[in-house]
Amino acid sequence: MLIEKNKNRWNDAAEVWAAWNHSAKVLGPVLEDPWKAFQGGVKGLLRRYVPDFSGKKICVPSSGDNLAVFAFALMGAEVTSCDISENQLANAEKVAVREGLKIDFVCVDTRTLAGLPDGAFDLVYTSNGVHVWIDDLPAMYQNIFRVLKPGGLDLSIELHPFRRPFGEGMKVVKPYDSVGPFEDSTDITFAWRVQDLLNAVMGGGLRLLELAELFAEKNYGAPFWLSTQQLADGVTLPREEVDRLYDWRQNPEMAIPAWLAWAAGKP
Repeated sequence: MLIEKNKNRWNDAAEVWAAWNHSAKVLGPVLEDPWKAFQGGVKGLLRRYVPDFSGKKICVPSSGDNLAVFAFALMGAEVTSCDISENQLANAEKVAVREGLKIDFVCVDTRTLAGLPDGAFDLVYTSNGVHVWIDDLPAMYQNIFRVLKPGGLDLSIELHPFRRPFGEGMKVVKPYDSVGPFEDSTDITFAWRVQDLLNAVMGGGLRLLELAELFAEKNYGAPFWLSTQQLADGVTLPREEVDRLYDWRQNPEMAIPAWLAWAAGKP
């Protein structure tokens, strides 16, 4: 039920999200400079562990908007984009064809990566917002381990779990150890803790190489505090308000890291 409900949710929303994520405003900068698909801290991890993407085989599970997929392909990698939403993949494939990018698109469950060959990839990359949809993290990372080459790298970024107990104005809306499932009319999600994420990574056989806790970087055009839906709706904030929000003395939310990122290797 979880897979079908979430799959339907993303298939139904695919056109709306493509209109924003594949717009000139969002996709255009990535086409000009592929590194703009990644947050600053993630750029650092990628540059340290994969200094040259040319010819590298990369798998991106739960590829969603596919911005990272396009970026890797533009940097010379051979990329496989995986997602449970056929419509998301179809929209991304239209972009790939238009831009002359050779990308393999595979409709598959991230928990199993069924049909992907063992030991095939140099890098598996998961961008922000993947783990919230996964009910079986150990299975996910066992299969990431399976498809990586010996010496291959898993690199992930996720909203920092320390943020999940809080709602607007730092009001506590749930205990930290309440992980879900949380179900509404359209989807089923989870709020995994740090231990859930990292135990799944290491339990799958990967060796943790580096952990990074990243703070939101000041961005006047797309501040961390606006949701993707608000940005797509054209919501903006005055520069003075953005400055206030990025000052922890005025906005206590800035005292907590925005993202948790890690690099882990297959021995």
